[in-house]
Amino acid sequence: MPEPTATADTDQQTSEPRPTNGPVGDAGDPTGRRGRHQSLLMVTGPGRSGTSAVTGALNQLGIHVPPVLVKPNRSNNRGFFETRWVVDFQRKVLEKAHTYEFDADPQAVERMAKADSQRNREQLTNWLRSAVRGHQQVVIKDPRSVWLDDLWAGAADTIGLTISFLTMLRHPAEVVGSRQTYYASTDDERKARDYAISKVAGWINVSLINERQTRGRSRVFLRYTDLLDDWRTALGGIRDRLGLEFNASLDPGTPSPIDDFISPELHRIRTGWDDLGVPEPLRELADEVWAACERLADDGESAELEAVFDALSRRYERLYRDAAAITIDTTASAVSRAVARVTRSLQQQQTRDSAKSPSIGRAVALGRRAARRVRRRIGR
Repeated sequence: MPEPTATADTDQQTSEPRPTNGPVGDAGDPTGRRGRHQSLLMVTGPGRSGTSAVTGALNQLGIHVPPVLVKPNRSNNRGFFETRWVVDFQRKVLEKAHTYEFDADPQAVERMAKADSQRNREQLTNWLRSAVRGHQQVVIKDPRSVWLDDLWAGAADTIGLTISFLTMLRHPAEVVGSRQTYYASTDDERKARDYAISKVAGWINVSLINERQTRGRSRVFLRYTDLLDDWRTALGGIRDRLGLEFNASLDPGTPSPIDDFISPELHRIRTGWDDLGVPEPLRELADEVWAACERLADDGESAELEAVFDALSRRYERLYRDAAAITIDTTASAVSRAVARVTRSLQQQQTRDSAKSPSIGRAVALGRRAARRVRRRIGR
């Protein structure tokens, strides 16, 4: 179900990385890539997980965020560090696939695959080629990129960029609590609970898809709380794991503007499960997905952990199908009523049209055929 997004209606601003004077980071080159290839870092994961904070910090350490950027607003007054072109491009691709940023439907991946096109690939590749020109390291952040990892990887490969992925992790109850606070505040308890349930499901689906889509690629997972507790250690780990170069020392004795940018007050939302009223089966599954993500952050990937994620995906798909089956009559009724409204409107328009345009009659017939296809799809 779509919802207002933090970036939907904001204006644009131009923003370049704020260089910090100082030596290059003091780590070695564990990947052997520095100085050899331009690199593209995709900051990904469910929105409201600390993606803005980590991208802003990387920007201040010299990693280029292509302008023009989305302006800060009430939900994120320190800045989103999202490139406006990227947000608009990815939103259009998702809309064409009838998919949402926090889509809970496991079948959304198939819809996105069908929506892929040569035009999208060429458009992204051409933009990316221009965006990275003159910059050794570039970071792109937009939560929608979870659905387009393959598209980005293909564009990077075409240009000759080394691509890697940084996934920010935040407990699902806090993520959903943050979204409720800034995107869906309501005094209606039933609506609030419905929203929470749908977004917890969305968090599970997006987290599982993100893990699966980035599997086998250069990637790192970082807890939001670890970034807030000690940003130097957290970003040093990212640098070393992904072979990045920073333009400033991470030595604790060296002052940095990031000390003010990343502070404990960023941890404003501390929602727990008891605040959301999420059904126990969904809550248990979310906790298990969260635990698996934490293992990725702590221990890295393994064949055993991949099997855990695959099993969790199968359980979620089953749970989602069961929930859809329970609501099948509600869905069928909504489809029938919507088709009836459109049909009446078209018939009234045809009646008013003295020429009785055949195109309107065809539109009515097409609407009825579409309704039949929907009913077959949902098993009615």
